[in-house]
Amino acid sequence: MSRISRTVRRTAPIVCLAALAACSGASGSELAESDYKDGAGITASVLPQIASVGEDTEKSTDAEYVVDATIEGASAGRTVELQVADGDDWSTEDTAETDDEGRVALTVGDASDLRIVSDGDEPVGIHLSTDDAPAATFTDEFDTLDDTVWGTRDQGYTGVRQCSRASDDAAEVVDGALRLSVLNDPDKGACRSKKQFDYRLNGHLGSAYIFQYGHAAARIKFQPERGQHGSFWIQGFGAVPVGPAKDTGAEIDVIEYFGDDHPDGGLTSFVYWHPTAKGKTAGSWLPDPEQFGDDWSSKYHVFSVEWTPEHYVFRIDGQVTDIIDEGVSGQPQFLVLSLLSSDYELQHLNGEDKLPQHMDVDWVKVWADPPA
Repeated sequence: MSRISRTVRRTAPIVCLAALAACSGASGSELAESDYKDGAGITASVLPQIASVGEDTEKSTDAEYVVDATIEGASAGRTVELQVADGDDWSTEDTAETDDEGRVALTVGDASDLRIVSDGDEPVGIHLSTDDAPAATFTDEFDTLDDTVWGTRDQGYTGVRQCSRASDDAAEVVDGALRLSVLNDPDKGACRSKKQFDYRLNGHLGSAYIFQYGHAAARIKFQPERGQHGSFWIQGFGAVPVGPAKDTGAEIDVIEYFGDDHPDGGLTSFVYWHPTAKGKTAGSWLPDPEQFGDDWSSKYHVFSVEWTPEHYVFRIDGQVTDIIDEGVSGQPQFLVLSLLSSDYELQHLNGEDKLPQHMDVDWVKVWADPPA
């Protein structure tokens, strides 16, 4: 796996790093230049609404914006506050600690005037507004399942899934969320290659929406049991040809979840591409998923990727989980949502009576970059 240490500086506008007089006005608040301080050494940007944790469904427009900031030279554990203007005063909206690269993610609702304060210092000189966040180019709230946008991918009884196939019966809208399921196949008995397991039907949908570069996010509540894995991914077209990813595309697995009791924590992000016929992989199991949450099957979380020509930045509710600069696709690709039971994981279900299993998707949203 390859990681990069530089600050991500793309997609959302970078805010000014000089004094306020060289940046932006106070946008209706009674704020003076003394409310800000020279912010040299600070970078920050307002990302889309990609943070939302909860048991219930909610509109994508109710999710929180993420402020992604890096304080040059800051060590891990430095406390950073995001403050919002309140008349001629300030109130703290969110507090977090920097990672070992001086990076921090903070969340906020709609706000025209924001500033950052670190460890009780005077406010650093950057003027932020959620108006600077990218505009959405695709949204599906799953009030219904639109068959002009989503279709079952005709895959199954082949490859690593000799015992399962995709089916329309395993995808439906339930209470305002897309429900993808793993079900027993009622028309078949025991699987020929794995006789102790029944054949399965899988929820596996591809979208008609195509984009290249930007942010993509899905608010998901995963299945609890092992024996199948839920996924949100971005795929290229047709069989993957041999060649560099910028020319041939890549499989971008934004998130995969393998069940609550998985010994490695259950969460992965991967990229697959074929520089040679053998293919290549970058990514890993999330080494410490508990820092981002521990309720993947009982609450919704927003899983997202920022895809640029240089790298992928993977996030959970705005928190960076991995950065990969290998296998970066330079081709238009489409969204995929799935709950798949591959043959290698069937043994971990611990009983056919654990079926059906469900993965619920509250919404999917894309903030694609404008064409170059």
